[in-house]
Amino acid sequence: MKERNYGIDLLKMFSMYLVVVLHVLGQGGILVASKELSVGYTAAWSLEIFACVAVNCFALASGYVGTQVSFKPRRLFNLWLVAVFYGLLWAVIFSLSGLASVGFDGFKRALLPFTHSDSGGYWYLTAYAVTFMLMPFYNFLINKLDKKKLAYLITVLLVLFSVIPAVKQYDYFHTSNGYSYVWLSTLYLVGAYMKKYSVFGNTGKAKLALLTALCVAASSAGHYLVNLYAVNVRLEDISQQADVLSNLYGNEANFLKPSMFTDYTFPTTVLTAVLLLALFSKINVKSEFARGRISAFMPLVFSVYLIHTNYLVFENLLSGLFEGYASLNPAIMILAVLGTALAVFAVCLMIDMLRFELFKQIKIDKLCEYAEQRFRQLFCRLFKEKQKG
Repeated sequence: MKERNYGIDLLKMFSMYLVVVLHVLGQGGILVASKELSVGYTAAWSLEIFACVAVNCFALASGYVGTQVSFKPRRLFNLWLVAVFYGLLWAVIFSLSGLASVGFDGFKRALLPFTHSDSGGYWYLTAYAVTFMLMPFYNFLINKLDKKKLAYLITVLLVLFSVIPAVKQYDYFHTSNGYSYVWLSTLYLVGAYMKKYSVFGNTGKAKLALLTALCVAASSAGHYLVNLYAVNVRLEDISQQADVLSNLYGNEANFLKPSMFTDYTFPTTVLTAVLLLALFSKINVKSEFARGRISAFMPLVFSVYLIHTNYLVFENLLSGLFEGYASLNPAIMILAVLGTALAVFAVCLMIDMLRFELFKQIKIDKLCEYAEQRFRQLFCRLFKEKQKG
């Protein structure tokens, strides 16, 4: 059995923290409340641009370690049970407290978390579920293709799903700017390729960190310049500027849209995530105590997402909750955002410790193992019957 890469575990934990940072800035109302082109506005959006690599990092990390572990459907069963648990828990809390109207549809939504990926829903859970079920086939492909063919496949996918949409600012191939299993699957292949062929294997950590910083700085500068251009042409609504600029200057102006720098599929966002994966993969955690803590917290990390992005919490508690931060001194605002995100992250972890212990006591793991066995039996039976036919 190959030794566990604790650096990748740290990347997953850091990425989940960045997901919380994204939601504090966005759903919390800070980005909207910030005055255009002010120092605070620039600082908030620069932090947003860096934090938006989190989703890509998660998908890349899945591919990086995915080819080394066996396919276990029980993991998806367990994830579904955790999502249902928190869905029902929040539905009951909000219903009894009167904070929101839940009703029958709310409880049905809690039981079917994979089918609700709309605004405020578990879009990543839905996309990951599909990607997870396809992982054995991706791994087969990765192992069968040689380096040149796999590189060609990945290049084609990145050109189609990242480069072309960035240049034309149109989602030709329906990746929803990264909010889909198509994009997660693409990054899974990229992560697997990086692991198999030791991409950036000879590049030092200091150089990787510098390149990461340069990518974020380039994206932040681009975002600022596009907004500055928008102000110069006196656009009142920046969110609509792409359409207006297109009407004024033709199709060539379609790329002038600030939001492109925070698209998961945007080239600099992808490159930043790739560099972070390479950087964290080189982190050698030697302390047995640190390894033990990382191993203990890793099963809880994804629940941070399930807890704080539940649509009831997202829409009724987090919405606009932190917009007052926009009036703070930029440096203090950044610290407040990072501190708030850390507090939310820690509270969610503590909540999930209780859930984890509850699941342990009622032996949910045994239930998931049984479900996996039944799934494998059914699959084998269907396959054998088809072979006989």
